[in-house]
Amino acid sequence: MNSIPPDQVDESEACPINGLTFAPEWAGTNIFLKSLKVGDRVDELFAEELPAIAKAAPVRRDTFSSGRSCARAVIAEAGLPACALPRLEDGSVKWPEGLMGSLSHTNDWAVAAIAVSSMCEARSIGIDLERIKPLEEGVIKLIATPAEQQELSCAQSPEWHAMALFSLKESIYKCLARDFGKFIEFHDVEIRELAGGRPILGLKNAELAQRFTTSQLELRMAVTPLHVFTLAWLRNE
Repeated sequence: MNSIPPDQVDESEACPINGLTFAPEWAGTNIFLKSLKVGDRVDELFAEELPAIAKAAPVRRDTFSSGRSCARAVIAEAGLPACALPRLEDGSVKWPEGLMGSLSHTNDWAVAAIAVSSMCEARSIGIDLERIKPLEEGVIKLIATPAEQQELSCAQSPEWHAMALFSLKESIYKCLARDFGKFIEFHDVEIRELAGGRPILGLKNAELAQRFTTSQLELRMAVTPLHVFTLAWLRNE
């Protein structure tokens, strides 16, 4: 799955969602995906979006503006008009009525996913993009349950395995946070069998397990030599 050594990859061509151009087939529902290289796209922002980066550092201005531009590109791909996507107080995006979406970025790539409520089975979606890098033991203990740590200790490629675990939990949080209404801790969910490419989800938090079932949640993961991209969507049951 991670067969090309990172030092042999042309980063200018290393699109983190390469091969996922037909998103519905990969995702299992009608979700649109888009990625863009991060750059200064502040001049493409709507006036309503500018306050979020009024005092931001240049790198934050680049990632924020690229994320919004990426989102508008994928909205256009779905055949919908461009619109402002302001930042809410909790840091999430205010999506227009009838549209659900999620944004993520590293310092080099931005990724956006959207779904039209009337065109898909999903009730909410969450995505995350991470650059593959080693995680310190303390960070792994913070992220991973004992069972997940055991799987990591046996992994043939522990760097992408650990980042995939972190990324999937971030996507799950983005997907469920608004419906759940409470903060979701890393150990509240457990993800097994990552190495096989078909992650198995367990809900360890009792309140979370009462509110949702694992059959409602669909998880997807894509690994390139440099990045891990994950998607979680909640079935509209």
